[in-house]
Amino acid sequence: MAPAHFLARFMAWLFDGLITGIFAVVLALATASLVGIILSLDPGIFNMLALIVGVVTAALLLLLNFLYYGYFWSTSGASLGMKAFDIKVVRRKPGARISFWRAGFRGTIGYWISAIPLYLGYIWAGFDGNKESWHDKIFDTHVVKVPWEEQPLREKYPIYKKTRSAEK
Repeated sequence: MAPAHFLARFMAWLFDGLITGIFAVVLALATASLVGIILSLDPGIFNMLALIVGVVTAALLLLLNFLYYGYFWSTSGASLGMKAFDIKVVRRKPGARISFWRAGFRGTIGYWISAIPLYLGYIWAGFDGNKESWHDKIFDTHVVKVPWEEQPLREKYPIYKKTRSAEK
């Protein structure tokens, strides 16, 4: 299968960031409310409780990303953002599926490793011969274009079929 275009990967990443970001905002609002309640009760213990709430919130956000990417990549190979741009994650070994754990760690720890040094791990895919980011290399995966025959919207929506068949 052909490697996914850098722009498609970037747009899918933004789309997924928007989806997980919405959940993060809801969680942050709930956390802010909890911190406000704690502050109104006793400012003396505020610092300790605020730290605990912050750590718990960070752990919940990490778990959210882990579950989101772990579920979607291990079941269909594509997150919601990737489905929108007709790309998916596959293992380098043909026919091998991505396990839930590999997918979850790729979407959390792998993404962090790629992001920490000024997003160089993501940008790397634009210059790499195999179009792989650092998290692809670490977790033995790569992102490919979904072949026309496998695109789920092809049969469901006739207009999609007409516009996409013109691209072939």
